[in-house]
Amino acid sequence: MKFNTLICIALFVCVANVFAQNNTNLPAELQTLNPINCFSNNSIKEYTARDISNGIKPAIFENNLNKTGESAVNVEVFSIAKSHYDVATSWKTTKNIKKGDVILARVSLRALYAKQESGEAVVYFYVQREKSSADKSIIIQLGAGPEGKTYDLPFIALEDMPAGEEQISISYGALQQKVEVSSIQVFNFENKIKLDKLPTTRFTYNGRENNAAWRNEALQRIEEIRTAPIEIKIVDRNKRPILGAKVEVKMLQSDFIWGTAVNEAILANDLPDTPKYKKVLQEFYNTIVIENGFKGGSWKIDPKRQEETIKAFEWGEKNGFRQRGHNLVWPAWKFNPKSTKELALKNPVAFEKFIEDEIRDKASFLKDRVIAWDVVNELLHEKDYFLYLPKDIVVKWFQIAKEVDPNAAMFINEYGMLNSISSTKMINEYLQVIAELKSKGAPIDGIGIQGHVGRQPRDPAQVISDLELFRPMGIPVQITEFDINMKDEELQADYTRDFLIACYSSPIVTGFTMWGFWESKHWKKDAAMFRSDWSEKPNATVWRDLVTQQWKTSFRQDSNKEGLVKSKGHLGSYEMTITKGNLIKKINFSVAKNNKPLEVILQ
Repeated sequence: MKFNTLICIALFVCVANVFAQNNTNLPAELQTLNPINCFSNNSIKEYTARDISNGIKPAIFENNLNKTGESAVNVEVFSIAKSHYDVATSWKTTKNIKKGDVILARVSLRALYAKQESGEAVVYFYVQREKSSADKSIIIQLGAGPEGKTYDLPFIALEDMPAGEEQISISYGALQQKVEVSSIQVFNFENKIKLDKLPTTRFTYNGRENNAAWRNEALQRIEEIRTAPIEIKIVDRNKRPILGAKVEVKMLQSDFIWGTAVNEAILANDLPDTPKYKKVLQEFYNTIVIENGFKGGSWKIDPKRQEETIKAFEWGEKNGFRQRGHNLVWPAWKFNPKSTKELALKNPVAFEKFIEDEIRDKASFLKDRVIAWDVVNELLHEKDYFLYLPKDIVVKWFQIAKEVDPNAAMFINEYGMLNSISSTKMINEYLQVIAELKSKGAPIDGIGIQGHVGRQPRDPAQVISDLELFRPMGIPVQITEFDINMKDEELQADYTRDFLIACYSSPIVTGFTMWGFWESKHWKKDAAMFRSDWSEKPNATVWRDLVTQQWKTSFRQDSNKEGLVKSKGHLGSYEMTITKGNLIKKINFSVAKNNKPLEVILQ
């Protein structure tokens, strides 16, 4: 593919320059802390503009004045880029930043035009050390309309960033748009203040309000697609109806997967928090997935972890959990032992056999013990293996896994969907890859969408329309790694509620798995539902209310004069206890769409 590449250094000097940073805009109590200004007064005059989008025409980067006469950078993008990173501006700092420093960034934006219904521009603000492979210290989607908006964005530096090696960047490629950036400020408070004491812009989303139309429609759809009538007739041995029999009905397990990733070490060992960890699992979830122990490259490299993985899996089996396998292949060097790349470099044929043997080994070990496997993880993003292997080798990986464990559903798993304006573009690319793999014989039984959400959630109505794009493929979809990484616990809880409702209301979605729940064993601490001391966050309360109460049917009722008990329940397996005088009877039954009335003889 031929790229149009534009790398330019824009130098400009303006009389009224808000980029000549000072801290006079900070509240007085913050000024007294003397934060380090990470830009010198003149540093904003130099930015690097990047365009590798290969769009219909190159992006335009201009230095201008905004409507109040202040210096601004205008960026115009003429077509949506493959990645929002493909069109970006970056600045370097002149001050050292240390890992753990508390930073406050301020960004002012305005949409000059944006080709979407809302008219809002969409950009991503991010900070990381130049050419670093570490996580970005912050990456967040920002939006602004023609009226403009200023964001306060506190964050903690995730690595040391020497002066001149830190990049403060804004990317624009998510949308056809023209954006004005009229201010960027970055203040380093070092360790003088706690992160939660800094000002922060509160984010929200459309459809959050009470009685939102989309939510009412989704809840009605849940009643239609996720429930069925329950009709029980209680009779004696002569088939005469029994009046006044006390009937207690409770769901044992939903047909729908309500799952979480679990830490193998805490389940395998008798640690102080192990009992509480297991108790929450049993209350909140019906399905689990070992978080790390079966991942590509992890299975055999660490004997202790392998032993803990086996023990954790066996605990799940003994306690009635369905389990998903994650994952058989993760085609990136950074997620595999160093020896994997060394083998590929030395002998690609042996490398291919190594991967196939690992698939067979893990799939054989868990044959008939898992309900599904994530066969290939993040295929659209991680392509290292395909420098040495043909891309259609993925078809063979699926075929091997299905041959070894034909009863497990074989999933492909990917991120970058349901969480941003780029969602539909990523979905279409994902569907194209899936269709191509299936046409070549890959037995893909399910589509995994990871579901990681940042500080700016996608509107729930858009999540529903995103999911509809998968319907023509005719393959079940599951949310496989859900979390919301934000400090705003109220927004986190509201969006957990609405994302759950949106997904459960979609007829193509068959499962919803969180990527952890306890802060001390969570890859993104702010995303957890329980704090380290096991105090419950509002998002845990939301999960309990919906998943373990409203959508986990239980009721008590007395039979009428016809001996009937009538209700409805969410689809799944149930236990019923019938009592009349000294007579007691327990029965297990299922609630399904094709249910017929159930007659029970009490004698």
